Order: sequence, then C-alpha cells, then structure tokens
Amino acid sequence: MKPRFSQMIISFAITLALLVGFEIITATILPALGWKEYRLTFNVLIILFLAIRLESPFVPWMILGLQIVHSIFSVEGYALGTLAGIIVMISANYLKELLHLTTAFMTMLIVQFFQVIWFVTVSVVICLKVSDFSKFGMIVWSFIPGSILLSIFAPLLFWLLGNIWRVSSDSGHRGVEI
Repeated sequence: MKPRFSQMIISFAITLALLVGFEIITATILPALGWKEYRLTFNVLIILFLAIRLESPFVPWMILGLQIVHSIFSVEGYALGTLAGIIVMISANYLKELLHLTTAFMTMLIVQFFQVIWFVTVSVVICLKVSDFSKFGMIVWSFIPGSILLSIFAPLLFWLLGNIWRVSSDSGHRGVEI
C-alpha cells in the first residue's frame, strides 16, 4: 500500500508542475501573442483525467489542490472550479462503465461533453451570484471555442497524464486505488 501512495504523491507533484507550466503559457505567453479573447483552461482537462481515470478517495482533495494552484493564475476563485470539478467527478463516476477512452475521437467527445457540464455549472453559479440569468447564454458561449481546442488536445494530454499516473489506456484497471 505504501508504494501506491508514494507513487500517487509523486504523480500529483508532477501534475501540479505540468499545470503551472500550462498556466504560465495561457496566462502570459498566449496573451502576449495576441490570443486575448479565449482562455485555455488546462486545469479542466487535468481534473477530467483524474475524475475519469483514477479511483481514489483522494481525488476530491486533488481537485481542490489543482484549483488552488489554478486560482493563482486566474481571477476565478478556487471554490467555483472545485464545485464544478466535484460535479464532473460524480457524473463521471456514475457513467464510468460507459466511458471508454480507447480512441482519440471518443476521448475528444467525452472531454467536450464534460467540459459543457463544467461550463454550464460555472455559468449557473455566476448567474446566481449576480442575480441575472440574461447573460447565461453569452457566458456559456464564451467558453465553447476554447473547449473545442482543448478537446482536440485532450488525447495527447490524457496520454501524457496516463504515463505520469501509470494508468493503462485500456478499459480495465482505471488507476491508483488506496
């Protein structure tokens, strides 16, 4: 049991470093190159990977940790993203028998589906906070172009995270168990 836990800590540290790298790119380099309208939220992809591929009671705590690191680079607080991440994780757990990330196309579709759930959750909470649902469609639509691009990157990122977490790509064992 000890090696599995230590491997999980090491994998999480590498994942956090990867997230920081992606956050630096999306928060500084892309806006400097002129990409200002849309933000690529790689934290969503990493959380989707953890929610879909890992079976561990620590996944909600990992989602919280990833969102705290993400909130350093974003105006978005960690609480909203953690709520959306937990909702996505619960949804993925209910649908785990149907989620087979065996092809790049299926990975893209599944990632896009869960990103829509994520962004609808975030949009609903934002509209509740400001007590105005008239901008709901506009808020959701602002996330869509970036989510399509992230869905295209998803197979490559899931492959990379699968190697970091030592998760097989078949539909058998889904990840670290504690």
